Amino acid sequence: MMGFVRDERGVTTPAMAVALFVSIALIFSGAQLYRVQSAAADIQEVADVCALAADNEVAGLEMVANTCDGACLSLTLLSVTLHGLGLVAACVPPAEGVSVKLIEWGRKTAEARDAFYQRACAGLNAAQRVLPLLATCNAMKVARANAQGAMEADHVAAAVLVPQQFTELGAPVDDGLADASDGIDDEAQRIRDKAREAEEAAEAANAAKERGFQEDCGAEPAYCMRERATSLAGLSGTDNPAYASVDAWSFQVALDRARAYYQARLAGWQLEGNSVEAQADSVIRKRFYQYALEELADAYVHDESEGFSAHIPHLFRNTDEMRATPLYTEAIYPITSVDGGQTMHAWSGCPRAAGAGRMGSVSELESARGSFMKCASCEFVPSSVGSVAAASTSIKNGFENHYEQMRQACEEYQRARAVLDPLTAEVKAAISPLLDALGFVLANADACRIHLEPPGRFGAIALAVNSAQNAADAGFESSFVSGGATLGTRAAVSAAALVEDGTESAGALVTESIASLVPGTGGIGAAASAAVGAWMAVLRAYEDGQAALQDAVERGLDSFSQNSAGGIGAWAADALSTVIAAAGLEPADTACRKPQVLNTRHVAEAGDDVVCVRFIEAKDAALAGSTTSTSFAGAVFGSALNGLDELSDDRIQIAQVELPFGGGRVINWAVPGSVDGSSSLLASALSALGSAASTVTGDRSWQ
Repeated sequence: MMGFVRDERGVTTPAMAVALFVSIALIFSGAQLYRVQSAAADIQEVADVCALAADNEVAGLEMVANTCDGACLSLTLLSVTLHGLGLVAACVPPAEGVSVKLIEWGRKTAEARDAFYQRACAGLNAAQRVLPLLATCNAMKVARANAQGAMEADHVAAAVLVPQQFTELGAPVDDGLADASDGIDDEAQRIRDKAREAEEAAEAANAAKERGFQEDCGAEPAYCMRERATSLAGLSGTDNPAYASVDAWSFQVALDRARAYYQARLAGWQLEGNSVEAQADSVIRKRFYQYALEELADAYVHDESEGFSAHIPHLFRNTDEMRATPLYTEAIYPITSVDGGQTMHAWSGCPRAAGAGRMGSVSELESARGSFMKCASCEFVPSSVGSVAAASTSIKNGFENHYEQMRQACEEYQRARAVLDPLTAEVKAAISPLLDALGFVLANADACRIHLEPPGRFGAIALAVNSAQNAADAGFESSFVSGGATLGTRAAVSAAALVEDGTESAGALVTESIASLVPGTGGIGAAASAAVGAWMAVLRAYEDGQAALQDAVERGLDSFSQNSAGGIGAWAADALSTVIAAAGLEPADTACRKPQVLNTRHVAEAGDDVVCVRFIEAKDAALAGSTTSTSFAGAVFGSALNGLDELSDDRIQIAQVELPFGGGRVINWAVPGSVDGSSSLLASALSALGSAASTVTGDRSWQ
């Protein structure tokens, strides 16, 4: 031992040799240990990717289910939209053909929705039954693909979904769409017929109103009431307003103008004329102005959406018509007696009316015609009063001419409205409950939705085994480390669950998938344009909710005119928009869910079936240091083969979308690789996995 003494001059040569030998031995031993541990640890990485692969099948089925859900929602909204647009078009006679086609397509879309929902639920139920098998298939495929590593590997794997049970889809749908469609079918033709009658009455009413507008002020600067009121009475400002459009004008405007005109003429009256006869005419005109104001005092115009009524008096224009007025019987004309005869004068200012003993009327003058002599000065006769407005009523430059034309237009308008208003009310009364029924469908849109609760919704647990028997020093032989040891079967478990990815949305993918289901549409014209525009808009409802639904209606309405003479089309369009706006459709939760490796206990504790219970028991036993139970592996093998006989292709057909105005395509779910004829291979692989797992012992087998 003294030869190994170290001093200031160095160490002895034997000590150096031993130190180098020990160092090299430690290096090789450490390297071999690291290599063996790395090879053994590979199985955990394989188990991780197998768990992710198994859970990825759940994510794939959820995406298919979301696509089916989006299709159901889109078809519901499309049917509601087409029915609503069809009702609006029914109120516009030129769009009757559009209405027929849109309502027909709306009904067929509702039928297609119901059929698609049932087929999709059946297809998804079948897919859920084979999902555990597909998860194992994908896990096994990934395990085989990871055979390369630090040492030769023979990986097999199986996976179990947590939970294994699933909720059956396909509960009966009762969202009111079928009832709403039947109700619209029953009432649509009656609405079209009534709307056509209302349109004819509305056209007559509008034509009459337009004539009244032209006679009042629309024809200016040509002769009309406003122009005559300006020229003859000097009216201006609010007493004589101008209107550029009949839409803002009403018969009340003309009535107010007439009152202002006669008030101004009366207020500005002065005795005119160089002869007594001319002065008599001036006095009689004054009385006519007074009479006109008296008549107009009781005039009215009531123009409401529910109805129209008016009384604009007719002002007499000849003696025959004057006889039916108070002017015929009023005793205001002086009567004088001369040489046993009588004379009636136009007014007391007549030079020959001095000393008049009493007052008489035009009626008396006519009834006692033989006992009256005509006044030589004022020449008063019955026609003097009867013809006071004759000229101004008969010629274009007379105010009374345009007043009378306006008054006649008002009467025509009132007659047309008497026909129009009940028809309009009847159409609105028929449409309102139908729109309410569509609103009920929107409020219950969730009734025909697909909410998948598949096997594996809480996660997947994978068991991976490497059954290759590798020499511990294979590829790393060394004299410093003894050989002959074998690295035996290795096993590991892992778990994965779907976690929302806040950075990515699946909504656009769902929308794109649904849009691709219908390659094109047939037909041209307003109906096809409305249907296609509505379909493309409602596709976004899954992601955008209410905004997309309202856009669908707006697009549809833009495809045909809602203008009708009676305004029923515009009213129906507004009513439909109101119903749509009240729906408050919320967008679906489109957060993208991706598999992520989690602690196996977190996934197992989320389920309550036998696999989860046995796994937790096995894990607890392993962590306690006891011999590992293989009951978990047995449970996995027992569930992995479920559904094998139902899988014979690399695609599962879920459902087919068909639109009445276009083609249709199938929604498929692609399974991992071809499994056709793989039953025996899968069974033998699972048998090998069971045999390998049964040989695994150790303290930390189920990490």
